[in-house]
Amino acid sequence: MKLRFSIIGALLCLAVATGFAADARDEARAHWAYQPVRRPALPTVKMTVWVKTPIDAFILARLEAKGLQPSPPASKETLLRRVTFDLIGLPPTTEELRAFLGDTSPNAFAKVVDQLLASPHFGERWGRHWLDTARYSDTAGRGQAALQSYRFAYAWGYRDYVINAFNQDKPYDRFIVEQLAADKLSLGEDKSALAALGFLTVGERFQNKNDIINDRIDTVTKAFLGLTVSCARCHDHKFDPIPTADYYSLHGIFNSSIESVDKPIVAAPKDKTLLADYAAKLRALEEQNLDAYYDEMDKIDGEFRRHAAGYLQFDEPSRGRQVAESSVRMMRDNQLGNDRLARIALQNARADDPVWGPWLSFSKLAADDFVARGAALANEIAGGKWNPIVAGQFRNAAPKSLADVAALYGAAFAQAEAQAQNYLAAKRRASTAEVPGFDPPLAQLIEQPLPILPGGTLTTERLRDAVLQWPRGFRSRPKFVFDAINELELTNPAAPAHAMVVEDSPNPTDSPIFIRGQAEVRGDVVPRRFLEILSGPQRPIYTQGSGRLELALAIASKSNPLTARVLVNRVWMHLFGAGFVTTPDDLGVQSEPPSHPELLDWLAGAFMEAGWSRKRLIRFIVLSNVYQQSSEENPQYSQIDPNNRLLWRANIRRLDFESIRDSLLVFSGKLDPTIGGKPINLTEEPYSYRRSVYGYVDRGNLPEIMQQFDFSDPDMTNSKRATTVVPQQALFFLNSPMVVDIARKMVARQEFTSAADDPSRIGALYSIIFQRAPRIEETKLGLAYLDDLKRTLASAPATVEAPQPRRRNVNNNPSDGHTAIQNQGEKVDRRPLTAWEQYAQALLFANEVIYVN
Repeated sequence: MKLRFSIIGALLCLAVATGFAADARDEARAHWAYQPVRRPALPTVKMTVWVKTPIDAFILARLEAKGLQPSPPASKETLLRRVTFDLIGLPPTTEELRAFLGDTSPNAFAKVVDQLLASPHFGERWGRHWLDTARYSDTAGRGQAALQSYRFAYAWGYRDYVINAFNQDKPYDRFIVEQLAADKLSLGEDKSALAALGFLTVGERFQNKNDIINDRIDTVTKAFLGLTVSCARCHDHKFDPIPTADYYSLHGIFNSSIESVDKPIVAAPKDKTLLADYAAKLRALEEQNLDAYYDEMDKIDGEFRRHAAGYLQFDEPSRGRQVAESSVRMMRDNQLGNDRLARIALQNARADDPVWGPWLSFSKLAADDFVARGAALANEIAGGKWNPIVAGQFRNAAPKSLADVAALYGAAFAQAEAQAQNYLAAKRRASTAEVPGFDPPLAQLIEQPLPILPGGTLTTERLRDAVLQWPRGFRSRPKFVFDAINELELTNPAAPAHAMVVEDSPNPTDSPIFIRGQAEVRGDVVPRRFLEILSGPQRPIYTQGSGRLELALAIASKSNPLTARVLVNRVWMHLFGAGFVTTPDDLGVQSEPPSHPELLDWLAGAFMEAGWSRKRLIRFIVLSNVYQQSSEENPQYSQIDPNNRLLWRANIRRLDFESIRDSLLVFSGKLDPTIGGKPINLTEEPYSYRRSVYGYVDRGNLPEIMQQFDFSDPDMTNSKRATTVVPQQALFFLNSPMVVDIARKMVARQEFTSAADDPSRIGALYSIIFQRAPRIEETKLGLAYLDDLKRTLASAPATVEAPQPRRRNVNNNPSDGHTAIQNQGEKVDRRPLTAWEQYAQALLFANEVIYVN
């Protein structure tokens, strides 16, 4: 009885769910994000004097509807600090603050904004935001395939492309197309845009190709469309109108796109001395790889040539291959090494194969037919169009079994063996498949069972690709130095930047639907095309190669209702701490409604009409009065709008990991302003003074300090970082040798050493750290702290030393045995800290250091 009711209940639930699903799909299609972008009229407001831009009108209209008013303007010190961190991720300098405070013109703030937008540091700050979205990493992750290096030697080229794109204010629609299909564009002589394809290729690597494709679908659709399309891999999306068929339409596009073996150079150093040193080291490693390759070719093919008769007996049909004991005995008696060699040689042989065609003909004979037909077939082969060395063995022969045929083949391969060493040496020097001085029939026999590639064409990547084509069991035998080459490319200062490109497969194909996501259970084949909800049921089928370019143009189209909205929402989030929609990578049905839908659409429309310029969008927003409000709290307003979604004040925001670390470098006076280049080690001595955006990102072993300060997870698109407050963050400022070193360097700065007295020295430190003058009570507290500290140090030997570093295997695959990337520079001075140095370190504990008002 219970079973019957359970079945009935399940059927009822299924019926209800099915009906609900149909209604839900109709409701989902009406979701606001799928409707066309429309520019609404500006709302009417009462407090017109506050409206400086259209943005202010939309914000004020919502505030007035709730009986709220905007906060007063922020002080000039607060505003300069806020906009400088927002636009370039660094604190303002003392000189910049002094200049801004002294500029009383009406456009003083606009001049600051223009200077910041023109700074090369703008691309570093906003490029890092995009790298979170693009799940950037310098490593493949723990699931990388055999022979693939754990590190990406060239991922940094994509990072530099992104930084340069922001600095150049590359139109966002062009930015999209280059990242999906730069190889399909007419780029002229400047091929640097090819590095944009790293957007597809810097993701995590998996053994299963379909998992790699899924990662790319997930990244593309979240990054550009704010949709979780990968949820439709196994079934129709449960919330958004995205059927499984649409997922596999995109699957066909990326399944028809392959990573190019050749990675074009997009930038190279010009120092000839460094280049010569790098080239010599690279050539030496490449020669080691060629040695390993040709040694293995000689072992594998040579073993087969020398024992061809024995190996071919393993292909005798009458053996059935199931007699394992006799097979082992035969291998032992004939001194054979691998019974797979014959199968490898014959697995792709066709009836017209010049070497193996005769064998296939004899293998079709039954054992009893050899006596009657063996001699005639041998005579026929001797006069046929086969490999003449093979055919010559059958002249006047009368094989009585397949073993006799194997013996004839053995004699043919023995002739080839005599020339094999000379041929291998010539093949290594050759740049074409045919080797001068060696007849093709001889080459056909020497290159069995594995073909041998000419050394002149074997770049590192082509060699790696060739070895990956070897049967399992042979790939790990040679002592290749792929990892050493990878290390050289990643760390040598003269190693050029290569683009991690994709290209269309020679034969693009549509993908079938994988039933429940299982590749072996296939349903209907679906054409390559865009999502139906965004392009309609009559959307065009993609026919230009893989379809990546057509997909990119569809995403970057002004008629696409999502692309501009997603971008505008993220820009707003980075400037205000929260987007109109709080889930920047998902604007679908499950997302919260936007706080200001009319303003979102107004900005999206303006963004597209203004040429998809991100700098113009950012400038327009930060020049609004809503951006320039103070963060003053109002208890009454907090009751009405506790999360400040209506923006009646500025949000207090904590700095991210990069801005915190980069601020410390600015405080030290040692920040290295160099733009671009290879990754550096952020976590070990000697500490680099490069900006944090250039730090080495290891998705398989993210350093603890980056995790503690909420660094973005590089395994997936993550446009909005979490913000946590944990004890480890305070302990970093207390125990990190880097922080101690920064404190020592602040006290050594000219502003401090030239101060006339202790109050002036406190003022110098406040100017460096907080970009303001200390209040009277802060100066008094500082002087009292210093007096107490000096008395303590005078009565006992100083013991405050920079902590000893913990040596960890960071920035590397934990199991690959590589040493960490090493920076150039000095180790931390570990002498005891003076009283002023301890005071400087204590100031770094203030919340004001890592929060922006």
